[in-house]
Amino acid sequence: MKTLILALSLALAQQATPGQVDQLVVDPAPGTTLTMGRGSYEGRFEITAYATGLAAVETTTLDRYLLGITEVPTSWPQQTLAAQAVAARTYLAWTLDRGRSRNGNRYDYDICASQFCQVYRGPGEAAEAWAEAVAATAGEILIHEGRPAQALYSSSAGARTRANQDVFGGSPVPYLQPVDSPELEVTPYVSWELQVSADEFARVFARAGYSFGDEILDVKLRSEGEGAGQVSVEVHSEQGITVVPVTRFRAVFNVYGPDLYPGLMPSARPGGGRWPQTILSYTFETLYEPSSQITELPLPASDAGVPGALAVVGEGWGHGVGMSQWGAMAMGLDGATYNAILDHYYGLTPVDGESRLPGTVRVGLAIESPAIILTADGPFDLITDEYSPITVGPGEWLFRRSGTGLVVFAPEGARYDSPLLRLQRFRPR
Repeated sequence: MKTLILALSLALAQQATPGQVDQLVVDPAPGTTLTMGRGSYEGRFEITAYATGLAAVETTTLDRYLLGITEVPTSWPQQTLAAQAVAARTYLAWTLDRGRSRNGNRYDYDICASQFCQVYRGPGEAAEAWAEAVAATAGEILIHEGRPAQALYSSSAGARTRANQDVFGGSPVPYLQPVDSPELEVTPYVSWELQVSADEFARVFARAGYSFGDEILDVKLRSEGEGAGQVSVEVHSEQGITVVPVTRFRAVFNVYGPDLYPGLMPSARPGGGRWPQTILSYTFETLYEPSSQITELPLPASDAGVPGALAVVGEGWGHGVGMSQWGAMAMGLDGATYNAILDHYYGLTPVDGESRLPGTVRVGLAIESPAIILTADGPFDLITDEYSPITVGPGEWLFRRSGTGLVVFAPEGARYDSPLLRLQRFRPR
């Protein structure tokens, strides 16, 4: 069905024509919320067309950024929330202290909004309990040797957290070393398992560029040093030994496994449903039988009688380094203060770090995206360097790549009189 829409051509051509710009600012009016994906935002957006795709970057205040962090359920104990608030604020300070990542420099943002940095979905209507935790710890961060600490955290560590060098390599960081984590009675992520045939294992890793030859003889962990955790996985085959870093091993399964075997992975979790990842943590053991299936852990029916099988069995969810969020939850239930929780996992005490924190934060919300959809519940301005600001109304707005530029589709039936906007016909795919 043909629909009349408004379009703004944002091409990157050398010869400018009416309506062509390389960046558009979306500035919501007071009280207007912009929804993108699962997040709701109130700051200014910069939407820019790059050769690699579209980038949406929000500029917001530090306080509103912290209110928009959604790392743990807000129903958890208040002291647990306070510990999470300090850890999140510290991680931001550490990110800014070390300097922007290469991607951050390229797309002009301070921190990304995904699990690769911190999960940020905008303040929206932040839960009262989380707002109280942020306010109660205002300006507090963790400092190590005069600089913000790399306050890593993950969902669950099983019974014990991991050393940074065992998971990520590099030198040991004093405040990221293993400690007991009292979470086994409260976390649903105590244990998990994944089992695949030898052929499936080889096919998954072939997608990532690994070749193990005609027959896999063994798959086992390699550790370095007394008491150190696993640092790599050794795949023994007739071709020799292929060493896969444990981080890479986990990533390969998580990226390629579900795509190749959607009926098998992700594996089922206790109580029904499925895990959002294939291998939930970096803490695991491998069991390999080269000539028979593993009887301790039943293979899927489709794999009965296969000549070889690999089982990966582990505990926890995430990298397991630093603070365990479920462990912090358990400590909060037992009456521990947020200072005690942070001291347990990092061996550090919060201090006033206001001077190390920015007034505003640039958050990378969408990077290298072919299209961006913003839904506004009120008016907002479209701003460019070449044209006067245009105030437009609410509704769903689509920003899409078009060649080397960007086209903005207004809500159906909208009408605006501006040289920046041109009316086109759009045929939905």
